[in-house]
Amino acid sequence: MNHTPFYPHHLKNSGKMVPFAGWEMPVQYTSIKEEHLSVRNKVGIFDISHMGQVFVWGPEAEPYLQNLITNNLHKTTIGKGVYAHFLNEQGTVLDDIYVFRIEKEKFLVIVNASRREADLAWLEKHKANRNVEIMEAPQAAGLALQGPLAGPLMDKLSSQANGLSKNEIGEFEIGEVSTLISRTGYTGEDGFELFAPAGHLLPIWDVLFQAGKEFGLVPCGLGARDTLRTEVAYPLYGHELDDHHTPLEARLGWVVKFDKGPFIGREALLKQKSEGMKNKLFGFKVESGGVARPNGQILLNDNVIGTVTSGTFSPSLGFPIGMAYMPIETPDEGQKLTLYQGTRELTAVTVKMPFYKKNSVCGA
Repeated sequence: MNHTPFYPHHLKNSGKMVPFAGWEMPVQYTSIKEEHLSVRNKVGIFDISHMGQVFVWGPEAEPYLQNLITNNLHKTTIGKGVYAHFLNEQGTVLDDIYVFRIEKEKFLVIVNASRREADLAWLEKHKANRNVEIMEAPQAAGLALQGPLAGPLMDKLSSQANGLSKNEIGEFEIGEVSTLISRTGYTGEDGFELFAPAGHLLPIWDVLFQAGKEFGLVPCGLGARDTLRTEVAYPLYGHELDDHHTPLEARLGWVVKFDKGPFIGREALLKQKSEGMKNKLFGFKVESGGVARPNGQILLNDNVIGTVTSGTFSPSLGFPIGMAYMPIETPDEGQKLTLYQGTRELTAVTVKMPFYKKNSVCGA
């Protein structure tokens, strides 16, 4: 089992450790609910060192990546990033990623922990004779600072970093240590993600907590990360995204730029767009029976019409929510459903996603 550089900090803070994608990670420190609400109302910090950091550079780096991803890198200037997908020829998703342009011909690709090896193999497979170099960052570490007070906290340490706009990245000094900082996250709140070698980022943990005392900064685990992303209907690879579903079915058509030219999976997506989809992703809230969990069956008129991809109790909303692929003709809201979680029967109703918006609640 792999350990991140912050493993001793997790133990020191009474983190409950669990296996995740080959890593031993904290699922929670105090409680998932407390950590979740801290991020919604104040600020929390997550260890994201398990995610892959891959540098791609060279004269042909841009056209090489353009052929592999759904979004359009050509429109990104230095210091900008895009959310995108790697697809196979069938148009289904191999991973969802972030790609940042660090220099004119140098990019940082952030990949999911569960897909690190597969993504590196995919990148190498399509390198061919291109003038491109690929390297996974050695001894990489990552931290995510998330919540409405993330900006004020960052401003205390680096007003320049706090000047970043959404999806921008730059190199800044925090506590006399240089680190890449992006204004990105996986919670639906404002925030930053910090990427650097472990030796650089380890001291920043203490700097952040010292500066974060007045803002109520708390460490957060995978449990809160999952409830936060579910509330805002962000996908998780292996749940909403996999090699059985396309971005269009996942309601992520906005990350697919057909007009940029050829990319792997483009023709399959154009065909699906033309012929139509059979299923797509829907949101639901549970009205009785408890919490829905992944792989629970969804029935309508005694017929199985779908399977739960994600389900949790929403700390912000106060009721259970979930996502599932169902027939495209299913109404976005108001459709009554029956769910079976093992032998447990639940009743649910479709609601529009995201479930949670700042100052606005869907499905409440």
